[in-house]
Amino acid sequence: MSKVYAEQVKKAQTLVAGLKANFNLVKSRCDITMEQVKVLEEEANEAARMNAEVEALREEVSRKATIANRKLDELKRNMMDAKRQIKSSFDPCKWAELGVLDKR
Repeated sequence: MSKVYAEQVKKAQTLVAGLKANFNLVKSRCDITMEQVKVLEEEANEAARMNAEVEALREEVSRKATIANRKLDELKRNMMDAKRQIKSSFDPCKWAELGVLDKR
């Protein structure tokens, strides 16, 4: 997703690692259980997985948008060519009937 999202996931993973490594110290001074640490770890892992999935989708959208833009450019060129031929071959009063909506 965004850089901020990825940083938040990294912070959560760092917190989980710190809590696991020092759980006895944390347990003696805080009201944090190993179950809470496991839930936090699962949530961080799920967020990281979702982040990777979103990044893959973003990459796919970017590729498809590039392809779509190329197709649109090709369509525009072909339309201009067809309109140019119609305009040079027919009187302006026939243009609308032939699908050319230009007024000049």
